[in-house]
Amino acid sequence: MKYFSFPLLSILCCLNLNAQDLSSTMTVTAGTPIIIKSGTTFDAGELNLKSNSDSFASVLSEAGTITTATVVNYDRYVNEVGSGATGGNDLVSLPVKASGATFGDLLAYTADYGVTTNSTTMPTNGAVYAFGPYNNVNQSYTNYANATVGNGDVLERAVGYRAASNVAGGETLRFTGTISTDTETVSISTSGINYWNSVGNPYPTYLDSQAFLLENASSLDEDATAIYAFHGGTNAGGIGTIGNFTIINNVSNTSLKIAPGQGFLVANSGASANDINFTTAMRVYSGGDDFILGRTEEVNKMLRLKAEHADANFATEIYFNSNSTQGLDPGYDAAVYEVGSLSFELYSHLVADNEGKNMAIQSLATDDINDVVIPLGLETVAGQQVTFSIEHSTLPEDVEVYLEDNVANTFTLLNTGDYTFTANTAISGTGRFYLNIGAITLSQIDNTSNDLSLYTNNQMLFVKGQLLETTQVSIYDTLGRLVMSSNLEAGLDTNTIDANQLSTGIYVVKLANGTQELSQKVILK
Repeated sequence: MKYFSFPLLSILCCLNLNAQDLSSTMTVTAGTPIIIKSGTTFDAGELNLKSNSDSFASVLSEAGTITTATVVNYDRYVNEVGSGATGGNDLVSLPVKASGATFGDLLAYTADYGVTTNSTTMPTNGAVYAFGPYNNVNQSYTNYANATVGNGDVLERAVGYRAASNVAGGETLRFTGTISTDTETVSISTSGINYWNSVGNPYPTYLDSQAFLLENASSLDEDATAIYAFHGGTNAGGIGTIGNFTIINNVSNTSLKIAPGQGFLVANSGASANDINFTTAMRVYSGGDDFILGRTEEVNKMLRLKAEHADANFATEIYFNSNSTQGLDPGYDAAVYEVGSLSFELYSHLVADNEGKNMAIQSLATDDINDVVIPLGLETVAGQQVTFSIEHSTLPEDVEVYLEDNVANTFTLLNTGDYTFTANTAISGTGRFYLNIGAITLSQIDNTSNDLSLYTNNQMLFVKGQLLETTQVSIYDTLGRLVMSSNLEAGLDTNTIDANQLSTGIYVVKLANGTQELSQKVILK
């Protein structure tokens, strides 16, 4: 048999099949996209599509035809079984599928003429294989077993399956069948409080993630209108990676494409079932990897805050853009993926209209970058030493970020250093920590009179400098509300203001008379 093997091409290039007569086997290497143009008939006996950990063959039909006699095989990479940097399983979907194909059929597929089958590539525990769909009633993945549960189950397009390889570094599983040229629809549901469902790209092409979100926004929960792409811990620290997931929405990882045969999680809207649609209009012929080794995307005006201890870390992200508010903004804010309990976790709550939802990503208005206080939530056990730090920031240089610990009565400027404390008791929820962000520094906002200065000592304010006239003192909280006012008499060069009636926190103090003005942020401890 004659084989046609095409070398690895740049992902920006493609191979157009235009009126070619390929009557045997064509192999498309990982990273190579091909387009079947309108009016072209592809009638090779086999079309083999290859992939590895970060490159995927892609075939896109632009009204061209692949004959029904052509057997299409996709050797789809799956991650090594386990967790951490060298493993972590994978979520996949069927990029090609034979009519009525079952899990038993999948076990028998082979890429080397029977020497190795999928059944030998998949990890097993007795007769149970590390492959199966997500069950949101049990909040876990089903493990199919040979000759028992799952062997006769028909595999479905657009469903996400948990998969793994028992080969170090990962290996490919073979999928065999035909390429879908239709819209593929899968139903998602809610079981009790669990609204998570596993779905997946049913095409052997990349998908535009933003087109997917636009098409399915009404079916997704407003707190989590996003794609939650499992990365198995190998992409920890990347932008938009929270816990074990890379989150794609309108502000995070917006340029990421969904790889061929890639599975991911979505959150159902409401108690009733909804449909998720994968349309052919979403298809694009090139993209990147499959989230396992994701690429960092540079974004504007965002902050990634990390909390860590000796054995784990967790991050939350804050964005600023013109499409967001301090309340819930579907498609811009994204809740934390939470199934079961996490012993260590960091998140934020919405600044306005907070309903107690733990947010992995919170998006605020552009102007909020000048002055906003964001509630933070932390889950940690007693005795744990925890460090807060800025892991990544694209905020302007004049924006200061303070971490407020209202139990320790401290404000730490994270721009210049980390904050470390030891939890004397277990911490759960919000109320202790706040993130204070402002484009105006906590030292001096505007001083039009260089002969006046202001500083604090605990709950006392001290004004140094000769007051030329009776001076109005106005103190505002971070929401801009006047919380205290008084007058200082002219003539003295040192004045004291008792602010014991105010809670600890950040305030703006304004001094004004007919000649002098001073406006300054202060911290009351």
